[in-house]
Amino acid sequence: MTDPKRTPDVLRSAANLPDHSTLIYRHFGADDKYPMAIALRQICFANNVQFLIARDEQLAMEVGADGLHLPEKLLGHAAKLRARYPDWLLSGAIHSKENIMNIKGLNAAILSPIFPSNSPSAGNPIGVKTLTQIAKIAPLPIFALGGINSQTVSHLANSGVAGIAGVSAFGRT
Repeated sequence: MTDPKRTPDVLRSAANLPDHSTLIYRHFGADDKYPMAIALRQICFANNVQFLIARDEQLAMEVGADGLHLPEKLLGHAAKLRARYPDWLLSGAIHSKENIMNIKGLNAAILSPIFPSNSPSAGNPIGVKTLTQIAKIAPLPIFALGGINSQTVSHLANSGVAGIAGVSAFGRT
């Protein structure tokens, strides 16, 4: 996941992602969102990386993104988006156990924060025990986000997650 402050060289970070990973571009209303999205789309295509746009359906359509990532407050739109874009990859942010069973139309959910995080928007960490409980009952793949680094990633073994997501962890080149 990109962040203008925590992944300042997003093009370089994108070029260093491994094959079969996914980049979620969060532009936060940046003036250069369109040219940046085009550049990221090209890098992702060349490197076999899926490319999602966060929250901005119009931009995702215009640049030919592989799909869309929804913040938790917009998850209610997932079923309509699925109907409009049946081939899109749709992911959504989840921050509580209550929302996981009411997701219709998503391919995956990103659950956060798992561990204490430097993100200014991170709430209290849910911990591995709660993550494991949610992953076990979830009707879709769960990706863990928040405070994941080389010291914490091993704690996710046997948690049932499909993978990990990061902002700062992947911004280092």
